[in-house]
Amino acid sequence: MRQNLVNLTADLDPKDIYDQLIEGGVFTFEDKERIDHEVIRADKARELISVLCRKGPRAFGVFRDALKPKYPH
Repeated sequence: MRQNLVNLTADLDPKDIYDQLIEGGVFTFEDKERIDHEVIRADKARELISVLCRKGPRAFGVFRDALKPKYPH
């Protein structure tokens, strides 16, 4: 799990998946603003994961589907 988190924060640019997370009803515009408040991209990715973990069990599936087009690995 820890290695996956390291990989996600190294590779993920949250702006690539905001629209899908908002459209999927997982994130709000306030969540996006909270994440964008971070300056460094890796910190934004960590904050995105932190917010995602508080969104309930359906959130992971929406997140996974949002990742597929830009992050197929």
